[in-house]
Parts: sequence; structure tokens; C-alpha cells
Amino acid sequence: NVDRIISDGTLVRLIRETRSHGKSVTRKVVEHSIDQKGEPRTFSITLSCVVGPNEEVSGVVAVLHDVTREKEIAKMKTDFVSNVSHELKTPLASIKAYIEMLLDGEAEDDKTRNEFYTIVSSETDRLHRLIENILNISRIESGVVKVVKEPVSLAGIVKRVLDVAAPQAKAKNIRLTQSLAPVLYQVEADRDMIYQAVMNLVSNGIKYTPDSGSVTVTASVDERRRIAVCDVSDTGLGISAQDLPHIFDKFYRVEANKKLANGTGLGLTLVKHIVETVHDGKLSVTSEEGKGSTFTLELPVLE
Repeated sequence: NVDRIISDGTLVRLIRETRSHGKSVTRKVVEHSIDQKGEPRTFSITLSCVVGPNEEVSGVVAVLHDVTREKEIAKMKTDFVSNVSHELKTPLASIKAYIEMLLDGEAEDDKTRNEFYTIVSSETDRLHRLIENILNISRIESGVVKVVKEPVSLAGIVKRVLDVAAPQAKAKNIRLTQSLAPVLYQVEADRDMIYQAVMNLVSNGIKYTPDSGSVTVTASVDERRRIAVCDVSDTGLGISAQDLPHIFDKFYRVEANKKLANGTGLGLTLVKHIVETVHDGKLSVTSEEGKGSTFTLELPVLE
């Protein structure tokens, strides 16, 4: 009557099979997925016969260990290695191809040679950024990253980022506008990390906005919530409702944006880790396809 108590058919079958084998089965380990309230869970099941004083089998003990999380982590590791391998191969293949063309003498004039050298240099930079992002994300996730927090002005960091990003915007004739709160509001943060996070958001806004568009950056303070806020808004292609939930996933890139600029698919993941994992802040995005996006970075104000 075990099936009256246990609804999972496979588990019932395993218990019956174990009992039918008698004392010869002292321990049997299997892995099985069970649907619990519409959510599949994976269990490692250890089954053993309960043997009485006269060697008769009086029952079966089944111990279920939930290994769903372990299975998910194993899959994530496999996917990560697969994605890293793919992303590394792309620039390496390009570098190798152009170097081979240079060695074969296919670049017969200075102009063509310079074009090939420029492509090799660009792909090398891309490879370097990819490796750096992978290492930085890994350091943060493993908790070994060195963090030096101090009172800093978010508005001051944003101003510095905008000064550095101005030439990038000018090259695409993109209007870069700003509205910054007074610098007297401070947050406790690692200056270099927050600079990197804001720079990534601003640089992305410029990269993925067509020529002659605009990027607006604001730094303000929500006094009620005691939160320093940085908004980076662009007039780019926007992000579809389908892409939006995955925008911070590792190696995820919006298909439409691939035509505008190269990327590693790790920049926003890194920003998310810097803001939320390291600084207990929040990073969010609102977007409408065809109308641009707004990324919002929030950090607690230092009391």
C-alpha cells in the first residue's frame, strides 16, 4: 500500500524493487526528479532493506537528499565554460586569420596592412577586456576581490566619467548631457569600482545609440529613502520585453545591438556584481523597444 502514501510512481517502483530483491540489496543509490507543487526537484535517493532477526525483509528505508541546487550549479559551470570557450574563440580566430593574411603577403599596400593591423589590435583589446571581465566577476563571486571603501561623492565620480567619455560621444556626434546633485552627498564605496560601473553604463549608452543621438546622465539623491541615484538614459534602439529579463545574464547580448558595436556580454553582469554584491546597492533598467533605455544605479547615502 506504499502507493497510497507516496504519489510519485517512480519512487514507489524503486521501493518495491528494492524490497523484492530482499537482503541482497543493502544499499541502492539513484537520482530522480520529482515534481513538487509544479516545480521539479532532483533528489539523490538511497534505498536500503530493513532486515529482521531471522533475515526476513521487514521494510525499506528510502533517504531523499535534495540535490537540485548542486545540479543547477554544475550546469551553470558547464554553461560558463562553454560560453567562455566560445567567446575566446571568436577574437582569436579573427586575430589568427588576419595574421595569416599578413604572413601570406595578401596585404600588398600600406593602407591594407594598416587596416589589418588595426583589426588585430582591436580584437586583441576585445580579448583583453573579456579576460579581465571574467577574472573580475570570478573574484567578486568567490569573495576574494580587494575592496577599499571610503566616503566618496557619487556625483563627483559621475562628473569624472563624463569628462573621460566626452571624446567617445563626440566621435559619434552624440549629445552628452548631465544633471548632477551637489557633491556634499556621499556614499561609502570603492571609488575605482563605482567609477568602472558608471563608466560601463555611460560607455554602453554611447556605443548602442546611433549617431547624432543623445545620452543623459543624472546624479541625484532620494532623501526619503536616503539613496544616491545615478540614471543613464539613451536614445538607442531600446531593449525588447523578451530580452529585458536576461540583460544582466553572463554573455547575454541583445541581438539588435550586435550590429551597432562589439561587446563581451559581461559588462552589465560585472556592473550588477559591483553595485549589488559589493556595495549592497541596486541596479535596474527600464526600456522600450525603439525608444531607448534608462539604467538606474542606487547606493545607500552615508549618514
